[in-house]
Amino acid sequence: MVNSTCTLSVLLAVICFSLPVYGQFDSSYVETFATRTRVNGGLRYRDNSASISVDGEQSLDLKNKGLAVRLGGRYKWLGYTFSIPISDLGTDSELGDATSLGVNLQLYRDKFYLNFNARRTVGFVRRSPGDPDYFRKDIKFLDVLLYGFRILNSKRFSLGSAFKQRSRQLKSTGSFLLAGMANRQVLTANQLTLPVTESGQLVIDRYSQIKLGVGLGYAYTFLFGKSLFVTPLAVVGPEIRFVDYDPAAVPRVLESPRLSIRFRSRLALGYNGRRNYVALTASYLPSYDATETLDTRVDETRIELILGHRFNVDR
Repeated sequence: MVNSTCTLSVLLAVICFSLPVYGQFDSSYVETFATRTRVNGGLRYRDNSASISVDGEQSLDLKNKGLAVRLGGRYKWLGYTFSIPISDLGTDSELGDATSLGVNLQLYRDKFYLNFNARRTVGFVRRSPGDPDYFRKDIKFLDVLLYGFRILNSKRFSLGSAFKQRSRQLKSTGSFLLAGMANRQVLTANQLTLPVTESGQLVIDRYSQIKLGVGLGYAYTFLFGKSLFVTPLAVVGPEIRFVDYDPAAVPRVLESPRLSIRFRSRLALGYNGRRNYVALTASYLPSYDATETLDTRVDETRIELILGHRFNVDR
């Protein structure tokens, strides 16, 4: 499975770096700015949830939501962003306090986009049919995701213009996207009991899966007037999954690889003027995986409100 992860990492690199990093935009379609100096701020809402179920009965559930203020900008070659949490909307519960630590890195270039997202959460509310809910601090969940897009119409379409306001789209147009993804998920616990059937149980110490996928997508920016825009993006493609888990006091179980179809989407809308911009962006990354024994679901929803100003730009 490690070799498979390396294979997809190479695939992502080929998709994103097989051509020169910077292209030359068609100036009648995309406006770039000589100055990079800007400031921006806004709000970010994050909703990460995970659950494991057996035969449709929910056995383990994690909800992790948060709202933060974002302050950022750029001066010459230096870009910076600070995120200050202002509200925890679900990490804690009346049963116990969970902790979550994560990092999200995004790289926009004319010809490609890369995203690396990792989050580790400690503490789950344990739910089981017929039993009262209770909190377990020993349950830990790690989710690491790397994915990227190759922008095929990079001369006339700017993904960074829609989602980061790096430039300014001047005409409505779109682009096909080539996508690649690698995802690693690991759940560990000190003997986690799951009901497999009405009369049987499965006790595990660890559950892990690696997912590798490719896809074809499309993004299009609709312009209304000179500065109002809406950019939907969707990607669909095959994904192969490798699943293993450790039953208590029993050797590791490796399940057969499984192939499924995945759908991912993003949306940006707002006002992108020459000096000022306001944008609302959203991404939805669903993941539902059925195996021989367990069903797992991991969803990530991210919504950001961005307000910014560019310096030294004529009206």
